[in-house]
Amino acid sequence: MASLAGLLEERGLLVTGSDNDCYPPMSTLLAELGIEVRSPYAAANLPPEVDLVVVGNALSRGNPELEAVLERRLAYVSMPEVLKDLFLRGRTPVVVAGTHGKTTTSSLTAWLLESAGRDPGFLIGGVPSNFARSFRSGTGEAFVVEGDEYDTAFFDKGPKFLHYLPAVAIVSNVEFDHADIYRDADEVERAFRLLANLVPRNGLLIAGIESERARRVAECAICPIESFAVEGEADWTAEVLESGEAGTRFRLHRKGVAIAEASARLWGPASLRNALAAAAAAYFLGCSGSEIAQGLSTFSGVKRRMEVRGVAGGVTVVDDFAHHPTAIRETLLAARVRFPGAKILAVFEPRSFTSRSRVFQKEMAEALALADEVVLAKVFSSSRLPPEEELSEEKLVSDLGASGIEAAFVPGVDEIAARLVKRARPGGVILAMSNGSFGGLHQKLLDALTGV
Repeated sequence: MASLAGLLEERGLLVTGSDNDCYPPMSTLLAELGIEVRSPYAAANLPPEVDLVVVGNALSRGNPELEAVLERRLAYVSMPEVLKDLFLRGRTPVVVAGTHGKTTTSSLTAWLLESAGRDPGFLIGGVPSNFARSFRSGTGEAFVVEGDEYDTAFFDKGPKFLHYLPAVAIVSNVEFDHADIYRDADEVERAFRLLANLVPRNGLLIAGIESERARRVAECAICPIESFAVEGEADWTAEVLESGEAGTRFRLHRKGVAIAEASARLWGPASLRNALAAAAAAYFLGCSGSEIAQGLSTFSGVKRRMEVRGVAGGVTVVDDFAHHPTAIRETLLAARVRFPGAKILAVFEPRSFTSRSRVFQKEMAEALALADEVVLAKVFSSSRLPPEEELSEEKLVSDLGASGIEAAFVPGVDEIAARLVKRARPGGVILAMSNGSFGGLHQKLLDALTGV
């Protein structure tokens, strides 16, 4: 929503918005754009004169601002509708989808096209470090959009990505997620099948076939398909030549032929899969192997994705958005490569609906067990999830302890910071994972470690 607000402001429209909780990096972006954000939600936030209200999918009936929109008979649409009608129609949309890796893959794809001089448009859910902002109209043919399988709005319960007119679609992986709107993994897979069915015969579906469900989605597609995999046979593969603190040097192969060699600030198998998907999209859109290599070598990452927030007292504080057990596992595996030999203290806030749900109780313990030590924050409260269905912090700590990992449940952010500062040692890493602001934990840690 913040990125869309920026695109609309770029078009010369006057934009304001509301949210209950707006935090960096998006709050910083909106402030730089001069877009006023009003908080909390209230009917009075709506201006007397308003041409259009864009309703985010987090809002439901009962929200005071939404009720005022309906009572005043104001024109309203969903975010995907605005994006489709004003920015995607007439372009070549590249829709980047998958349960994991969407933001990084979208950022990589946009940067490969940009570094090759293609001036793409893009709308990304995070902030790519190579760009000043998470959005741009662009003048080129391609428009890269992060395609989310979450529902569209209170009045449209279909996936957002079905609105995006995909000419190129990336389906990196398909797993059960968003337990608040999907019953099971089969229902999630069905949503991705619908996306694949929208790609025209002169387009391309790029599928991560190491994911069984993504492979099945590809098998049902009518359009041309190219596959990618880090392990096993696929159209696009990566041969790792060297990997360490500086990143990974690897050779890209397409259908058995080496087309590029790149050194990139990427760590772990999940990052390589993202790079393969982005390279396949860029190649289809006309980029050469050398242009792809140049783009990969100059990619500088995404904020809140393995982002080093600072080093204090010899301790590296890292911020990551991971909240699904698979994402947590891949993040910890990547941290092992990026910080070889370092003691990794992982601190996790169960904040998303999926991570707060007991559905992944066992998988959360297995993923977090890849850290050397774990601190678990209090499950973020929400009226949408009954207490008896919430993740049990006590059981998670107990399960980690049973697997030999020292773990503690510490409810408050200040108390978490105090514990981590005592437990951290020079050369170590504190990896804080949350899809929210985590109460400013990262800066509290850096301040405490420097004695501020």
